Amino acid sequence: MSEASPPPVEKLDRPILDVPRLDAQPSYRDRAYAALKRAITAMDIYDHPEEIRLDERRLSEGLGVSRTPIREAMTLLEQEGFVRTRPRRGIFVVRKS
Repeated sequence: MSEASPPPVEKLDRPILDVPRLDAQPSYRDRAYAALKRAITAMDIYDHPEEIRLDERRLSEGLGVSRTPIREAMTLLEQEGFVRTRPRRGIFVVRKS
């Protein structure tokens, strides 16, 4: 006798989401982060007796982006210890000792 084959499994018709591949171009945040990090590491922070305050508005105008990518880049730079945020005072370049 032959064995009975199992009943066919019904395939569920699920819609497949047609998603285009993401562009590998760096975001504005990444470009702002790289530019700011280069500028901070290139400057002589010990040549100035006072603290170096970074002006978010001036940086956004200079880089040609909105303030949001600048803020996001500053967050990354603060996590790495390049800058420090002081509430109601601003963002300052950290001097390493």
